[in-house]
Amino acid sequence: MAKFGHVQRLTKEVGGKICTFRSKLEYRWAVWCQFRKHLGHIIDWFYEDEETLLELETRYFKNKKLYLPDFTIQTEDGYEYEETKGWFPAKDYTKIKLAAEQYENPITLIFANLTNCKSLRTQYSRAKRLEPFLKRIIYNANRDIFKPISGLFD
Repeated sequence: MAKFGHVQRLTKEVGGKICTFRSKLEYRWAVWCQFRKHLGHIIDWFYEDEETLLELETRYFKNKKLYLPDFTIQTEDGYEYEETKGWFPAKDYTKIKLAAEQYENPITLIFANLTNCKSLRTQYSRAKRLEPFLKRIIYNANRDIFKPISGLFD
C-alpha cells in the first residue's frame, strides 16, 4: 500500500460544511462545487458521503470491492459522482471502471494536471481508456477551472 506522508489533510469550511480533505485538489474542487451550487447549476454537493458507498463486484472472482466517490453531486436529473485524482494507480482505474459499468450514475474524473509527458504516460493512458465509460475527464483542472476562480480559495 502506498504511503502519502507528503500530502497534508486540510480541515476547511466550504458552504457551511466542515470537511477534512485529503488534498488541496479536493478542497479546491469542493469550492468549485459550492460555486456551482451558488450559481444554481447543481442542487447540492456532498463530500465522501457514506450513503453513496458503492459495492462493486469484480469480473473474474466475483469479489466485492467498496468504492466511496470523493463527491456526490445532486442535480435536477439525479445524482452524479466526481472523483479527484492527484495520482492514478491501476487499482483506482479498476474501481472507477467497475463503478461506471455497474451503476447508472454519471462519473466525472478530475486531475489537477495530467499530461501525456513521459513521466505521466501510464496514468494518462489509463485515463484515456476510461473515456468511453465516464461522463467526462478533466485533465487540467488547475488551468481550466481553478485559475479563473483562484480568488475564492483561502
